[in-house]
Amino acid sequence: MQQEVFFTVEEMQIIRVCLNNAPIPYDQGEGAKKLKELQEKVGKPIPLEGESLPLVKCDLTQYEHE
Repeated sequence: MQQEVFFTVEEMQIIRVCLNNAPIPYDQGEGAKKLKELQEKVGKPIPLEGESLPLVKCDLTQYEHE
């Protein structure tokens, strides 16, 4: 049974981002083929416009192991 589903522009952007960031096991083996097919259908995520987020510098040396 096939059914049509409609998404808003914002919902499609969320789907694109999620597919683009799909983790293992979907990026290997048979899942990789299906993932690629889905990515081709929906396209790449649309980059956000505007000012980028500031880069925050953190000193993580206290967490280093010797």
